Amino acid sequence: MINSPFAVLTRAGNSLELGSIVAAFSLKTSMDFLGERLDLVGKKGSVRLMLDSPLILSKGAYEVLSAPMRASGSNILVPTDFLTKALPALLGRSVVVEEKGSTVLLGEEGSGAFDGVDPNGLVRLAAFIDRDKLLPPEKKRLVPRGLKVVVIDPGHGGRDKGAKGGTGTQEKNLVLSISRKLRTMLEEDLGVKVVLTRTADYYVGLKERTAIANNNRADLLLSIHANAAYRRSVRGYETYYLSFSASDLEASQVALLENRALGVEGKQGEEALLEAILWDMAQLEYINQSGELAARVQQSMVKYAGGRDRGVRQAPLAVLMGARMPATLVEVGFITNPEQEIKLNRETYQTRLARSLFEAVSDYNRSLMRGELRGQ
Repeated sequence: MINSPFAVLTRAGNSLELGSIVAAFSLKTSMDFLGERLDLVGKKGSVRLMLDSPLILSKGAYEVLSAPMRASGSNILVPTDFLTKALPALLGRSVVVEEKGSTVLLGEEGSGAFDGVDPNGLVRLAAFIDRDKLLPPEKKRLVPRGLKVVVIDPGHGGRDKGAKGGTGTQEKNLVLSISRKLRTMLEEDLGVKVVLTRTADYYVGLKERTAIANNNRADLLLSIHANAAYRRSVRGYETYYLSFSASDLEASQVALLENRALGVEGKQGEEALLEAILWDMAQLEYINQSGELAARVQQSMVKYAGGRDRGVRQAPLAVLMGARMPATLVEVGFITNPEQEIKLNRETYQTRLARSLFEAVSDYNRSLMRGELRGQ
């Protein structure tokens, strides 16, 4: 081990400023255009991090930090164990940290390597992460408040027509109409700011939809869709929230169809799994609230719009991945069912569906104001 300190780093509370680490070890950086994914490159390798995620990744192996990478003003902060878990992969040297995490000693060339686990190991490890320990102190101290910004995502659009009914009804047009009605209700009756991911018939990409919600600092994301089935007799409502794996076969099939429409079916292998795990972890903080929202949406749909209750399910839906707020996808009916298709085309029924969703969001908002929701 080199006896003299190699670097003295800048601390910010219990964290380290990533900029001081980059400068001290001559690392190269590359951040995606949304400012959420960061790649670090050193002489012997690279690692990938994501904002608000505790994961670090290198050559298909995964490690979990004691706290997530997070932004603080103009700085990016990482926990002290970033030095011992990530630097060996970047420098190819062992690392010892002294002086309360601000002084770094390096071993000889070739003495260090990334000590990660494979994807299966990560899934098991991630299940034991205590979300509350990963929250920055300022988030833990937040007092309960109501909704300020709601983002509504009308599914599909443009070249992506979505599901199609027997008489030619297109999902993309149906869900946009319902979304517009819901926006009006939320703005006029609940007094919140509402943003639509699309306001007309045009295509919006996968990452753009989540980016719109994140960039508007939304308190809630609701994606509205209409379902399809090979059997024309299938009918009813379903509501989904995110998980790394589907809760059942039907949920898996819905995720496959919805993800295919967003152009993500071709992703396979390690890169696809890496990205999916990253985005799933981005939702980790909000999973409980997403489940609470989904339950309210499903109950409200059945109560106010009537029809078969097909339940709340979980699935790896790409449109919900990466959302930094509670996020839910609702299937407002089966467009392939002849009777439901007729109803879905009626203006009065679309208004009833929008009112059902409004009541669910209102109920969720009341629970927020009372501080009743788990995970808050």
